[in-house]
Amino acid sequence: MFDKGLAKGCLGAVVGLVGLVGAVLVFNVGVWWWIAYDESHPSAPGPERVRLTAEEFRERSEQAIQDTVRGLSPALVLSDTGFTVRQHERRPDGEPSRLAFVDRQLTARTKISASHRAELKNGIETAWQERGYKQVKPMWTPSEPEKGPDYNFSAESSEGVSVYVSLVPGPDQTITFTLSIRGDGVAYAPDSARPTSTVQPDVDDAHWSQ
Repeated sequence: MFDKGLAKGCLGAVVGLVGLVGAVLVFNVGVWWWIAYDESHPSAPGPERVRLTAEEFRERSEQAIQDTVRGLSPALVLSDTGFTVRQHERRPDGEPSRLAFVDRQLTARTKISASHRAELKNGIETAWQERGYKQVKPMWTPSEPEKGPDYNFSAESSEGVSVYVSLVPGPDQTITFTLSIRGDGVAYAPDSARPTSTVQPDVDDAHWSQ
């Protein structure tokens, strides 16, 4: 026999559930709207947090360089090829920021044969793992088909310094090795900047160049 009471109870439950779902949806829409509004209307300026002084970044970048290449045998000959300092945008109150993005670049002067690319990559990734670096999934980027793709991979140290390595195919079946050490929230020190210059590989090695 059809139970009207039970049917009314079920109908009420369904209506209640629909109402609950609708309320959740309205709440989420409200939250999304507020986030969008908040991002487009910055709050009152607060204190800037300097994560690293210019000197601290230089020390930690040197450590990151050693951590990255010290496991390679034989060692690569590297040259500093530039130090970029880019000041953050002005604060909401119009005052200049005390912070900067910094990028220290190095290039291998050792001529590296393309046949050693996997060995080079594996050696660096192993060194990062042993030293507790948080690695980012490697990325291949298109290049000239006859040379093979560019290879880019990166990691971050426990001290907040990011390390990027780029292996780019070059002429004569060689690859160009570029190491970049970056930091954000570093104290703005424009005197640290140096023009970026390109250093071509010019050092033959009995292992890497063969």
